[in-house]
Amino acid sequence: MPLPALLGLIGLQAAINAATMGRMHVAHPAGQGELFVQLLLDVAVLSALLYFSGGATNPFVSFYLPALAAGAATLAWPYAGALMLCALAGYSALVYVYEPLHIHDHEQAMTYHLAGMWINFSISALLITWFVTRIAAAMRMRDAQLALAREQQLQGQRIVALGTQAAGAAHALNTPLSTVAVIAGEMRRDMAGNAALAMYEEDLRIVEEQIAVCKQALESMRLDADAQGRSDETAALAPWLAMLIDGWRLRHPAVLLAADLKQEGIVAGQLQELSQILLTLLDNAAHAVRERGGAGEIRLSLIADAARQPAKENQKTAIIRVADNGCGIAPELLPRLGDGPVDSRSGGRGIGLMLAFAAAAQMGGRLQLRSVVDEGTVAELQFPVS
Repeated sequence: MPLPALLGLIGLQAAINAATMGRMHVAHPAGQGELFVQLLLDVAVLSALLYFSGGATNPFVSFYLPALAAGAATLAWPYAGALMLCALAGYSALVYVYEPLHIHDHEQAMTYHLAGMWINFSISALLITWFVTRIAAAMRMRDAQLALAREQQLQGQRIVALGTQAAGAAHALNTPLSTVAVIAGEMRRDMAGNAALAMYEEDLRIVEEQIAVCKQALESMRLDADAQGRSDETAALAPWLAMLIDGWRLRHPAVLLAADLKQEGIVAGQLQELSQILLTLLDNAAHAVRERGGAGEIRLSLIADAARQPAKENQKTAIIRVADNGCGIAPELLPRLGDGPVDSRSGGRGIGLMLAFAAAAQMGGRLQLRSVVDEGTVAELQFPVS
């Protein structure tokens, strides 16, 4: 056998493989033309090796098939067809044009030929199985990514629809809320001159506070676009949480809320989304403890998430945990929360939690719920901080 020529071709193939490994470190994706050239080089080098080692009589001539299988799986049909024609032309030429092997013991040659056919079949089967398995795994991963993207798109459409309805509801509430505020003001003036109305002063004060909370919520919705424009705004998390909790207590003055905000030095952004999530969690916890009755309590704690693996490399995270000692969530209802509207025994529809889950995903965080019936619910929000 002409070893110098064969070793030279093997060295050329090794150089092509080395160049391919270097190309794989380039972020730019390979196009159809580049993949076709790669496979065509393999076919050309294989044809040359076969030319110097017996041509079509070489048992390894069917090594054309793994290259054709790879081309059929990765190339568009014009490129795959062209590769097939090149391989067919090479095989046909090797039937007539090749360097014959000088074999003196034909019986031994047949034994070598059969052994070569077995080795050829084994390697071809291994290559085709490995390649097709990788292609199938890549397709399954792509299908999973497409399904996730489709689900996120549907979730986004639902949230946009809810946002449109919320904007309409906010516009419709302005007039009756203003009417209630005017009536409360007139009652306040009448109370100054009528001693019989003095017993309702505490009730009137609560009504005025609730009117102020509603107006503040509507104003927050009106300024939502400006808040989105200031999405890069950051703040120290502990003081910001303290202010958020003080405002929330005005909406639920009868609910006991214990806050542990001892973590210092944590700075967070995307405060609008964070506020929406926490207010939803606190409101749900307040409904749960009121539904159970007795000594209801909500516990909120801020934790620097140093023990857990961050969502992104070199990205710090924190956890805000909201726990209550309410009635808990039914096991069959818990997995459905966050995916869409659901009916609950408290009369809610789960829309707030659906928005909370979506907001957590949008800010690069994760919201998890754990619940035990008659023992309460724990909600954990993990989110990036700086």
